[in-house]
Amino acid sequence: MAILRNYLKAVLYPDNMVEGGMNVVKDQCYTIQHFAYECRHERNDAGFPYGTTTPSKLVFTIKLESPDNGKEFYQHMKQNELFDYTFLFNASFGSFGRLSSFDDAMTVKGYMIDVEEFYDGGNAVDGHTNQVLIKGTLLLSSIAYKSTDSDKILKITHF
Repeated sequence: MAILRNYLKAVLYPDNMVEGGMNVVKDQCYTIQHFAYECRHERNDAGFPYGTTTPSKLVFTIKLESPDNGKEFYQHMKQNELFDYTFLFNASFGSFGRLSSFDDAMTVKGYMIDVEEFYDGGNAVDGHTNQVLIKGTLLLSSIAYKSTDSDKILKITHF
């Protein structure tokens, strides 16, 4: 019997949670294995930002329970539209698997430009693959940060 932890370091919710509230269910989230991004803005000699933010990519790797769970990332790439993805840090889920608290959240809006799958070599008892990892790459349009310590939201936008 597998024991599921109720407290996760970082999860990916494929929608905008920062503006949409805390109506997030654990089953809709993916466990993040890794993510990285860089966001730069040019500054003049006095240190003031000018111009647009340099286009940035965000790369993330998530763990799937089943290979079928990753279909939406391929659909997002095929549709070539902006989609929201929320990264929740130190998320805790309460009764009925609903999000009860989190420390910080980062919602990004971007285009899914690449998806790769990696499979664990072993098979489970029922013949399915034990673990599937998906590595996604987003071309970012905006980033919004929200902390539970404040009602303020920091938004970084590139158009």
